[in-house]
Amino acid sequence: APLAVASVCLTLLLLTSNRVVLESAGRTGIFVFAVCMNLLQIYNLFLAGTCRSLQTFGAVIKGKGNKEEFAFIIGKAVLFITVAMTFICAYVWLFPQTVATMFGTDEAEMISLSCHALRIFCLSFVPFCYIYLIMIIYKLMGYGTISLFISFILSLTVIPVLVVVARWFPQWIWYSYLIAYIIEIAMIAIFHKAQGINLREELGK
Repeated sequence: APLAVASVCLTLLLLTSNRVVLESAGRTGIFVFAVCMNLLQIYNLFLAGTCRSLQTFGAVIKGKGNKEEFAFIIGKAVLFITVAMTFICAYVWLFPQTVATMFGTDEAEMISLSCHALRIFCLSFVPFCYIYLIMIIYKLMGYGTISLFISFILSLTVIPVLVVVARWFPQWIWYSYLIAYIIEIAMIAIFHKAQGINLREELGK
């Protein structure tokens, strides 16, 4: 359920974002936004594979009740995602123009705007990946309620933030995703504490 809900909400987010960005930043802005969304697909190459593997092996190990092995595989998943994101962020931050041209940008104005937006989005997708990963971990550990909660807010929180920023601070529109994910981290932390969850104890650490 969490994965299905997350996919539906992400589709809703993209539909809303396209309209908001087009109205706020025009055709040039919507092209830049499309380039940034393509960058998300690069992150997803690593995130999707890691989460599928974690679900498969993690479920088996969790079923056996082996806390040490379960903690080990979670640690490896987090490490792999961290290393992958570090390389992606470093490359995009240093060479954003190559990413922009890779997706069809050829005008100087578009390249300049794309480079600025890509640098912001490459950082914005870091908390997104960790939030998505923790959603899977919560589900594997039997915390279905908070996992489902994350699947809803993962994309739906971005929509009101995007609308507000586009309406009142259009020059900051590319920061909308990053702002929303920071808010989500705070919401998850509050929910986590309210549920009395102790992941370190659960993992035997």
